[in-house]
Amino acid sequence: MAASENQFFLACEASRNRRRVKRQISAIFIVVVLWAGADAAQTATSPHEINRPPKAQTAASLDQILDHLTDSKLNQEGLDQSNLAIDQLVQKANKLIRKAGKARNKELNGKDPQSPLGQVLGEAVLALTDSNAYLLKLKELQNALAAVQALTNGPKVDPHETCQELNLDFQAIGTDLRNLKLGIKTLPLGERAIADVIAWDVESRLNSAIQRIRLRTIRVGKALTLEPELDLEAP
Repeated sequence: MAASENQFFLACEASRNRRRVKRQISAIFIVVVLWAGADAAQTATSPHEINRPPKAQTAASLDQILDHLTDSKLNQEGLDQSNLAIDQLVQKANKLIRKAGKARNKELNGKDPQSPLGQVLGEAVLALTDSNAYLLKLKELQNALAAVQALTNGPKVDPHETCQELNLDFQAIGTDLRNLKLGIKTLPLGERAIADVIAWDVESRLNSAIQRIRLRTIRVGKALTLEPELDLEAP
């Protein structure tokens, strides 16, 4: 009986560990794809609902936030809508940065500081942090375009400097994602298998979202005659 009870408890513990690892691995990819809007599981809303008062507004899905960010027109209303979508993504991303940071600290607590899972979670946080920086610079560029259209001084932003920072942030994101993939290969077999399944599910959506945000940036830059200064090619 004692042996059977011991096997039962060991099986329960193994099951809990698998669930914990799956949650942590899922957080890695949620962190990476959040800024790209790859989440169709949330409740969908029509485009005009984003302007409703907060109490009457149904939360937009990340896919719809991405639509608002990349597909809005380049007039005042469209730029405002795109900037609001950027704010929404950054806010959600900051929450996941904190969540992933806590998961990393818990993983490293009392363990090897070079824990593969801890390292991968760190890479995920870095990827999302750089992605946020890119989105906020895109918002600056859109504000500059809005100021030009309104014939006002607008925010004191140097569009040329913003373009340079966008180039650097875009390259950093590409580097972060490559490092994340390399880090996943160092995970123990069980964790790596879970990560590979999740990666297979989200990679095409992630690449599509990155391309859409890249094209949005180029459109805004072209409207400001800054397109030649944008070099949005990953190294």
